[in-house]
Amino acid sequence: MSNDGLSLSLRMANPWLLWGIWKHRNTTVLAGTQGDLNALIAHAFEESKVWNKLRTMPTQSVTRLSLNPRCAVRWTKPPLDTLKCNIHVSWLNDVHICGGAWIVRNHHGDAAFHAREMFLPASNRIAAELRGVLWVLHSLRDLHLDNIEIG
Repeated sequence: MSNDGLSLSLRMANPWLLWGIWKHRNTTVLAGTQGDLNALIAHAFEESKVWNKLRTMPTQSVTRLSLNPRCAVRWTKPPLDTLKCNIHVSWLNDVHICGGAWIVRNHHGDAAFHAREMFLPASNRIAAELRGVLWVLHSLRDLHLDNIEIG
């Protein structure tokens, strides 16, 4: 990052290049497919540009950006003596890979339990999400958590 012999754009793209290489490695090893390395590099440079542009914008401009309406929704506390479990499932269309993660927090927002898992391939996003919900329900049952909100 401090090597002035490299262009600034290359130095700034290093984190995205490393992350892209890691994801590419996982896809190659776990899914047996190999993506386009040129696309990986182009994506890393694009993400770097966006990140640095947002980082240099005045604070007021950044807070007004809302590309996804769900980003504005914050975690809300569950009622007293109740836990809240948040779940997220991800599904990759071209290779049908899916996985998920969940976290259980108390009414103070402190994490009590969490897990992540890669599932067997699913044919569509809804099947992946249903698999994730079933996984969460089984996990919460195994932990004997019965007074809990799921979101």
